[in-house]
Amino acid sequence: MGWNPFKKSSWDKVGDAITDTANDVADTVTDTANDVADTVTDTANDVADTATNAYNATKDFAEGLANDTAKAVQHTTDTCAAQANEYAKRGFDVASDEWKNGTDACIHAVSEGVEYAEWAATEAYEWLDANACYIGLNLALTSGCVAYFTPKPDPADPGTVTSASISATYLGYAATQGANTACAVALGTIITDSIWMIPGVKGNCSKKTLKNVITNVIATCNPAVLSVSLATPAGVGIFIGSVISPIVAQLVCEKVAPKGMTKAVD
Repeated sequence: MGWNPFKKSSWDKVGDAITDTANDVADTVTDTANDVADTVTDTANDVADTATNAYNATKDFAEGLANDTAKAVQHTTDTCAAQANEYAKRGFDVASDEWKNGTDACIHAVSEGVEYAEWAATEAYEWLDANACYIGLNLALTSGCVAYFTPKPDPADPGTVTSASISATYLGYAATQGANTACAVALGTIITDSIWMIPGVKGNCSKKTLKNVITNVIATCNPAVLSVSLATPAGVGIFIGSVISPIVAQLVCEKVAPKGMTKAVD
């Protein structure tokens, strides 16, 4: 017998068909949702694995630098060269004797090797890996150096205020008792406070460690470099760019610093 609208069994068959269709649709929707969820999960896991691998690669490289002084010196030399290219784009004369002497002082700071900052292993930081960090941070550091450490016509400009303060502080110590440890601490505090405001620095390293490193670099820097660079506000940017900036980049991107310089200056 075919379809008979007056028989209950005919309507039961229709109900069964509708139920079956609804179940098929529900199953399809569920399967699709599960497929999407699986894809999202797989993608998230891939991203997590990539981030973990990148972090581990950076950590392994950093520990390699800490175990090989020659490699650390070469890496610092390469970092100085890469940053010099960026600073040149900002108008700095990286071929000048002042800049070259600053670069030599920076490389000398790691001449006895570097050490790995253990706090980095548990700190959250935004850079996926060292290469990405250098691409972003080199630009940020050069921009920050121009913004905070180079004088401008406007006396209230942050660069004018900071560079004048650094130069005056240095000259004040030099005139009374020489560029001693107290001078390095005073300069390190001023410089750290400004560098800490540069995007990519804050939150990616310990400010205390950053200050210790900068202060130690100043304390052990060639006095001739200090006297030429810090005697005038115009020279402050050269000092920051050629001496301090490459050291900061390595601390942020690979969590390494010149050996013994992560401790507070006595």
